[in-house]
Order: sequence, then structure tokens, then C-alpha cells
Amino acid sequence: MKKFIGILMVALAVVAVASCVSEPEPKDDPVGRDMTVAYPPKILEHRGTAWGANPPQWLMEALKGYKYVEKMPDYQGKFVVIVEQDGDSREGAELAAARLDAITRISTLMGVRVKDTFAGAQVGDKDKIETYMERVVKIASETKFSGFMMEDSWWTYLQTYTPEGKPDTRTYRVIQLWTIDKDMLTQQLDMILKGAAADEPKTPEKERAIEAVQNAFYEGF
Repeated sequence: MKKFIGILMVALAVVAVASCVSEPEPKDDPVGRDMTVAYPPKILEHRGTAWGANPPQWLMEALKGYKYVEKMPDYQGKFVVIVEQDGDSREGAELAAARLDAITRISTLMGVRVKDTFAGAQVGDKDKIETYMERVVKIASETKFSGFMMEDSWWTYLQTYTPEGKPDTRTYRVIQLWTIDKDMLTQQLDMILKGAAADEPKTPEKERAIEAVQNAFYEGF
């Protein structure tokens, strides 16, 4: 959620104030009211500044959720991960996002989405396969999935402000779109689902429950 808040603030700032680099003036609270004034970061420059270009559509759709990006014509049949990284230099932030944060982010998100998919699966008594589902989530969150590719990247140069509205730091923020073909991802997930099942105690009741959750898994993924 924190990542999406950061993306939202950047995207809205790009659209609304990309051409404005003046610093905001601190505002006094109205008399008799106790309220905090938020000073969002200001865009000093971004990838499209020199060309007068706005943020790509995938970035705007990502504000609503990953699945909205996956519904776009260019990304149908693909699984999407958004990676965000801040840094003192654009090159450093891009490198860290691509080589470090992407691997961790993809694995973490896979674990979250697997867990959410299990939660929504209609398979009866889930208590019988609780340890199985926990094992699958753990493996998914630790697996380095192969086949992910960076489709696009957007960067912004930000001026941040203190709670008092005074200029604080300047930083580059890089946002990258990573995708993988869902058929390739499904093959890897199948191995995880079956591998975790092999470690479960064998009882007819539990095997039926595991088979049911496996069959229902991709309906909500």
C-alpha cells in the first residue's frame, strides 16, 4: 500500500504540476483549528519533461491495482509487478530497482497474491489444508521466478518538503513495469502447488481437499 501511495503522489504531481517548479509557501492553520498541512513532493523533472509527454497509461492504471494493468490490451495474458525505488542518482535508482528490488518485490508479491487466492477459493473446510496453504505461500514468497521482463520504466526527480513546508531533500524515483507470460508463470506455480502437496501427510480426506484447492486456485489468480 505504501508503494501505491508513493506512485499516486508522483503521478498526480506529474499531471498537475510538472511544469511548475516554484516552492509552496507554508500555510498557517485557521484560528481555532488543529490541522496538519501535507506538503507532497514536487516534480522538478521527469522522463517526459523534454518532450512534453505525460506518464504512460500503465502507470495511471496501476494506481487502481495490478489487475487493471493486466486488463490493458498490451498486457493481457501477462502477470504484472510494479517496482519502485528511490535514489540520489537516476542511474543508481534504476540499477537498484532492476537488480535488487525487482527480485524481492516479485517474490513478495507472489506470496501475497497466492495467499489472497487461497483466501478467496471456495473449497469447503480449509482447516484440513491450512498447513498446505501456508507452505505454498512461504515457498512462493521465497522463490526466484524466471521469465520476468521489464516492459517499461518511468522516472521523476522530486523535491520533498518538511511538515512545515520547507524544502527538504531531492531524490530520483524510478517506477518499473515487470511482466511474465501467465502460461510460464503457471508452470512454475504448478510445481510449487504439487511440491508442497507431496510433503503433506497422506489421508484420502486431505488429498481430496488439496485437489479441490488446486483446481480452484487459478480461478482467482
